[in-house]
Amino acid sequence: MDISVVITTCNRPAFLSEALNGIASQKLQPKEILIIDDCSEVSYREAIEAIEKVNARLIRLENKSGANKARNIGIKESSGSVIAFLDDDDIWLPEYLNEIIKQYDEGADAVVTGFKQLGKESVIAVNSDTRVTQASLLRGNTYCGMSGFSCKREVIKHLLFDEALPNGQDWDMFVRLFLSGFDFRNIPKGLFLYRFQNADGIGAKLRYLSPEDILPRLASAKKHKNFLGDYWFKKRVCDQILISLKFKRNKLFWIVMAIRLTGFRTTVSFFSNALRRKLTNRPMSI
Repeated sequence: MDISVVITTCNRPAFLSEALNGIASQKLQPKEILIIDDCSEVSYREAIEAIEKVNARLIRLENKSGANKARNIGIKESSGSVIAFLDDDDIWLPEYLNEIIKQYDEGADAVVTGFKQLGKESVIAVNSDTRVTQASLLRGNTYCGMSGFSCKREVIKHLLFDEALPNGQDWDMFVRLFLSGFDFRNIPKGLFLYRFQNADGIGAKLRYLSPEDILPRLASAKKHKNFLGDYWFKKRVCDQILISLKFKRNKLFWIVMAIRLTGFRTTVSFFSNALRRKLTNRPMSI
């Protein structure tokens, strides 16, 4: 069984070089590496050496298309029996590909893994499940982002990523795989380095999100409202509205919005859970 690696990148040649160096250090080397450049506006000259070192194929999109479409192009262009996805700002640890291929040799259709925080490797985010479960998916993405996800090509080429979703594409894919009854496994180990809160990352952007931008971010929850049920749907919406609240302007506005869309009880629960996490010093979430 062979592996195609699909990397999405945009305006981050230095990060891409680090990601590619992580692939070069793998104990098991992939069949091919496809880099989908989503119409970057900066030069990637500094990444050329790293690209050539792993013999990667660079596909540059002529129009800004978004990460989901970029990944779908990577899926269609790949030829390996397994596709492993990697965001340009994360780094696989040397045993990553070797660990996931063991699961596919044993019959897995898709695999997720835990991760460590880049620069603070003592912080490890791991779900103890060995199979992806409904209980964990109801709580949101409690597994990993795209850099810890891989799937058989024959499976994912029919599902593809939902290009209409501005966020939550990983969780959406995980739910669809689960609901379709595939053998979806989790490796409860920290197998890659996740770059937490980099300046142009999702977490940082959420801090400065405007109120009119929040509704599109609720699309994945609305898409899977029946799967979530009333309690978990309201909780997911509330979490999306109030995430990074301490950095936002007009905090009262956001709180009122949460109450209006999810109810007083759900909103109070958000704050009590946040306080509990702080008191117990729970590891970060993605």
